[in-house]
Amino acid sequence: MEYWKSNAYRFPCLALITRKYLGIPASSATSERFFSQGALVITKLRNRLNKSTFEKISCLKNWGLFKDELEEVKKEDKLSKKEVSEEDN
Repeated sequence: MEYWKSNAYRFPCLALITRKYLGIPASSATSERFFSQGALVITKLRNRLNKSTFEKISCLKNWGLFKDELEEVKKEDKLSKKEVSEEDN
């Protein structure tokens, strides 16, 4: 970053682009979320999925087109517990 700051007069456009994109802090949250999701798809019962099927399932889940039944049940349980706690108050 220091190099581009000191040489901005020589390469103004490139220095601007560099500051914009090199200044972004690296984060592994997205990749960690993907691998966690993969561990939920490939379980002991589903360990024979081929690569293309796994990729399709992962993409569909990521795009929100495929919902995991277990995740939906957990969401419903949380929602019903929240409603019960609100009724108690």
